[in-house]
Amino acid sequence: MSAGRNKTATRLAALAVSVAMFAGIAPAGAETIKIGVPMELSGRFVAYGASGRRGVEMALERFGTKVGDNDIQLLFRDVQSEAQATVSAINELVSVEKVDFMIGPVASPIVAASVPPWQQGKPIWIVNGSSSTQLEEIAGGEDAFFHTYPYAYHYHTSEAEALQHYLGEGKKIAVIYSDDNYGRTHLPYVQQFYKDAGFEIVAEEVIRTNTPDMNPVLTKIARVKPDILIGLVQTTDAITLAKQIHTRKLDVPYLVGTAYTQLDEWQEAVGEAQEGWMGVTTYLPGVNHPANPDYPELFPETVAWAEAFKTKYNMEPDFLDIGHYAAMGMLLVALDKAGGDKAKAAEELRSLDIPTVNGRGKFESTGFGTKQQAFVDMVVFQRQGGKNVVLWPLETASGDITAVTR
Repeated sequence: MSAGRNKTATRLAALAVSVAMFAGIAPAGAETIKIGVPMELSGRFVAYGASGRRGVEMALERFGTKVGDNDIQLLFRDVQSEAQATVSAINELVSVEKVDFMIGPVASPIVAASVPPWQQGKPIWIVNGSSSTQLEEIAGGEDAFFHTYPYAYHYHTSEAEALQHYLGEGKKIAVIYSDDNYGRTHLPYVQQFYKDAGFEIVAEEVIRTNTPDMNPVLTKIARVKPDILIGLVQTTDAITLAKQIHTRKLDVPYLVGTAYTQLDEWQEAVGEAQEGWMGVTTYLPGVNHPANPDYPELFPETVAWAEAFKTKYNMEPDFLDIGHYAAMGMLLVALDKAGGDKAKAAEELRSLDIPTVNGRGKFESTGFGTKQQAFVDMVVFQRQGGKNVVLWPLETASGDITAVTR
């Protein structure tokens, strides 16, 4: 070939590379890393899905959309807070899109519906939600399953210890629980841990999910005169419960919820009825964890991250915002270390032990069936005067417990 032709070939090759880059075509050997994000973007658990989406998107934005030459693509799917839609969405992600990684959904019954379609392909699956121990029994032993949210027993050990400390033993408890995966999963742990703490359960009342009228159940509870009422329901039902307790001036001094009591959606919906309700969470505004020296942009100090979140979204982050951010961040770090490879990323996830905005990011066995569990430290708080007052652990307490007055 002549020198002229060599020059022409070189120029054509360079032009082809330039065109490919301009058109967004990946160089040879590069792949798109697809991360499926099935979330409750509509329906009764939309508050959960909205937080999940914010956390995942912000983590990718701060990390960057590439690992080496590989683009990272988020494939959001709305599971509509319904089991049938969940199965369809995850089937599509696993069997059609063939994602290697998946994060979400959040609510216990929706995560339960996700398991069968996930098992068809078993992408690396991070669940920052579902406190159901049924999930632990079904998926906890799977190598591809990573759980980053506390289970039901983590909730109730913390709340029972806090109430025992402040109120002493011998108090009477009434429980309202929903007839779904969430309520029926939590109930045995309330029975176990509150009994161990010296309390007596005098009433257990079940309600249908999305019931508009809880007054018949509240009438039964009023007759046994409990000192404590525990609501084992999710956000929509928790709104109804709090409003109807307040409206009828139910004479129960201490009202105990789970994670819903810190949600803006719940607080704004119930208004003054939130006063005195206790809750449990993995995060409250003001909590601070140190920055990660290796990934300071992704994992700055928690208070700095929270300020950035407020600037971006014009709101305080909640426990699901920060939980999904930390979980997604850990996946991105693992992908970075693994060069985007699925099998290597799973190994990197298992070996991570890093500071995150949500505390120490390390996967360990729960001892009850989940091989890979992170972030289980819980904070117990009470709504007082429209604010969260930390009650437990004692070293972080910002006030004392107060009884609800009617």
